[in-house]
Amino acid sequence: MASDGEVIYWSFASTLVKTDFDGKVLKSVPVPYHCGDPCLVDGKLYVPYGGGSWNREIGNAESRNFIRVYDSDLKLIREYRVPEVVYGAGCVEFHNGRFFVGGGLPDGKTENYIYEYDRNFRFVKRHVIPFVSSLGIQTIKYAAGSFWLGCYGKPNFCIRTDEQFRIRNRYEYATTVGVIDLGGTPEQVKLLVAWHIWDPAVKGNRAKAIVVEVANGKFRKK
Repeated sequence: MASDGEVIYWSFASTLVKTDFDGKVLKSVPVPYHCGDPCLVDGKLYVPYGGGSWNREIGNAESRNFIRVYDSDLKLIREYRVPEVVYGAGCVEFHNGRFFVGGGLPDGKTENYIYEYDRNFRFVKRHVIPFVSSLGIQTIKYAAGSFWLGCYGKPNFCIRTDEQFRIRNRYEYATTVGVIDLGGTPEQVKLLVAWHIWDPAVKGNRAKAIVVEVANGKFRKK
């Protein structure tokens, strides 16, 4: 998820959706599979696209990973190639003039990676984070002085890092569907966190977002 405080943008792998905060759909457009966790910068939506290189070892030349840029009405306006993200681009965040991209990971890796770019997606560096997850990093958001990384596991979990991607906390709480910063302090962080809710009527998942507070090392529903 990403938000400007007025609307929410959702990425559903093959569809982008714009809603209000009551969940009313304002716009929906199909996109190439697999588009991941987006961010919003200066009114433009930046959406990671991982094409055909998910969770396996390939070289930069084979990478088909892009950041696709949309306007506020979900019209595609440009693409940036990010070949360094060789395991599949799956999430992107913007902080302090830089973009940070995460994504897939092959089995057997004992560390995860975040790829840093400037505003024009010129590659800056790769950050190595020493923790194990299934299929890499699904979501990334910056809030209250920390990066929050949503990861698959048993159970799914969230890693909190400082701005140099040094691990500060690990929470056994799922932030793998989407996160929006709602403010707060480093000691008392307020987030909007999305979940998948099974709906037997449609035999599929619907998205639901709840407000949580992170304090004293725990996530608590507000």
